[in-house]
Amino acid sequence: MIFVGITSVAVLLQACVLLGIFLTVRKAVQRGQDQADDLRTKLIPVLDGMKELMESGKDVVKLAKGLIKSADTLIADLEPRLESAATELADMARDVHLQANRLQASVDEVAGKARRQVDRVDQMATSTLNGLERFGTLVNEAVNLPVRQLSGVIAAAKAVVGAMRAPAVSRARRAPRPAPVTDDKDLFV
Repeated sequence: MIFVGITSVAVLLQACVLLGIFLTVRKAVQRGQDQADDLRTKLIPVLDGMKELMESGKDVVKLAKGLIKSADTLIADLEPRLESAATELADMARDVHLQANRLQASVDEVAGKARRQVDRVDQMATSTLNGLERFGTLVNEAVNLPVRQLSGVIAAAKAVVGAMRAPAVSRARRAPRPAPVTDDKDLFV
């Protein structure tokens, strides 16, 4: 009974640990999604602004050929920024990809651990049930043997009392009959 209690507490503790791991992984996934959403909301206006800037630059070039030199200067000034933004964007994409790979590895690891724990709990439950079955068999045998012996003693006592109550005349007339042979290895007298 104590072993079952200890096993129950251990299983409950394992379930709590697995729940904690699950909640941590879920929180990490949510945090990753939030960061990706923040990145999108910040990059879209920047990209839209760049697109509008390029379109207005094209309009300026078309409308004023006299300002070609100043437009060339403006493009020359924007070129390093665009290259820097593209480099930063590539770095961010690489970082996001690495984090996604790490997250996938963590999820795979947690799933593997969960599978191992489930197998372990299954083995523990099987072992416990087998032990309970052996214990039940042992208890059954331990109770049945004394009950059979007690039953033999009661039968013998009934026979003695029955013989004592019979009238003395009928006892004398009766010829002794041989007692039937029974397997009395379990009887205790």
